[in-house]
Amino acid sequence: MQPRKRRRKPMIDFILIAVLASLTAAVVFFVLSDSSKNQANEPKEKANHISTENSAFEGISIATDTSNNPKVPYALHYPKTENDAFNKEVRAYVTTAKKAYLAELESLDQQDEDIVPSLNIDLETVPFKEHYFSFVLTNTTYTGGADEKSMVKTYFYDNVNKQQVTAAELLGNNKEYLNKLAEYVQNDLLTNEELQASIITDNVMAATTPKFENFERFAIRGDAIEFYFDDYEVTASAASTPVVAVPLNFINPILAEAYQVENTSAKNILSPPVRELDPNGKYVALTFDDGPEPGSTEKILDVLDKYNAKATFFLLGNRVQYYPELVQEELKRGHEIGNHSWSHPVLTNLSVAQVQQEVNRTEEAIRNAIGQGATVFRPPYGAVNDTVKAQIPTPVILWSIDTLDWKHRNASQLLPMVQKAMHNHATILMHDIHQSTADGLDGVLAYLSAEGYEFITVSEMEKLTSQK
Repeated sequence: MQPRKRRRKPMIDFILIAVLASLTAAVVFFVLSDSSKNQANEPKEKANHISTENSAFEGISIATDTSNNPKVPYALHYPKTENDAFNKEVRAYVTTAKKAYLAELESLDQQDEDIVPSLNIDLETVPFKEHYFSFVLTNTTYTGGADEKSMVKTYFYDNVNKQQVTAAELLGNNKEYLNKLAEYVQNDLLTNEELQASIITDNVMAATTPKFENFERFAIRGDAIEFYFDDYEVTASAASTPVVAVPLNFINPILAEAYQVENTSAKNILSPPVRELDPNGKYVALTFDDGPEPGSTEKILDVLDKYNAKATFFLLGNRVQYYPELVQEELKRGHEIGNHSWSHPVLTNLSVAQVQQEVNRTEEAIRNAIGQGATVFRPPYGAVNDTVKAQIPTPVILWSIDTLDWKHRNASQLLPMVQKAMHNHATILMHDIHQSTADGLDGVLAYLSAEGYEFITVSEMEKLTSQK
């Protein structure tokens, strides 16, 4: 006979059900509690507000995006123009910065209650020449740690043509000018006394490599162009993050014409570097009159390059107007530019008004060609008196050796004329309008180099001889 099963008492069933219910409730409570805790710590953008207001400049508005979540505060300001494509690019930058900030907060395991994170993008609008504007966006982020991070993004905007202007366009897409700019900015960073304790030379070299994209962060402010670098980009300290300001009248010759200003500085970014000269050293100043002349001037420039020689070109205004590109080339290669009158008259036979016209017309032509005036003047035929000198705003330069190349027009006679009259600290007169001079110049420079002479400009020679 099968044993009879004993029935469980109802009280036991009730107790078991109660225990199971309690355990289930406890599990649900802890799960929900943990979920709520995690949600409380998640830096989500719960509420934000975007507004737009007019600026002081026609066609330009200021957009503002702010967060109302105290755990994820941010305030973002950026420009809005009448160019939709430009606006889209700016918004993309701002949106990327905001997403990076939110992602960084979410990646943190747990925020320190004492740390208040922040993201601020400040906008500064700087006008230039009435219709150009530099938009400087300074991105400052703090998500914990010792220091906040700061980055700069800039846009240079043409409000007439409704388009952005790039660094390449600023320099007329001229790579040689880019090299000059890169060299200047690099030297400024490496020699800045305030940065010496934190500068990282390798970083500077990388950041100033002559690539247009390395110089896109620029703004024209007042009388200078500023180039920006981010925290820790070229220094080891955020406290010394530099901005390199290049005076406009110094950089003017390498700017595209639309962005040039009236230049009042004789020394500029294309000028030869200032050299320390020994008063007792062997120096010679080579000078070329009456140019520029296609063909012969270019050959002379190439010969000068071959011997690393700097010279001074005294230009006629009526030739500068036709060949401004040759004057630009002379300056670009580091030579000095002088005024030699407009039409090569005997100035001592002219009235004061006529002398002024000869000088001023040439000065204007030179400025139109290279964005700056001449630094020296040579009177045609060497004809000068006190009345003429009074009309000349720059030093008047003559010569000590005349090669007579204008007379013999013979390449083989150029060197003998120099050899028989050569002396230390000589200023040699030649003419770049003659092909024979261009053809005979190599022999002259080879001889002078072998004799130990260094080639300098007439301004350097004037300074050198004044020290004796």
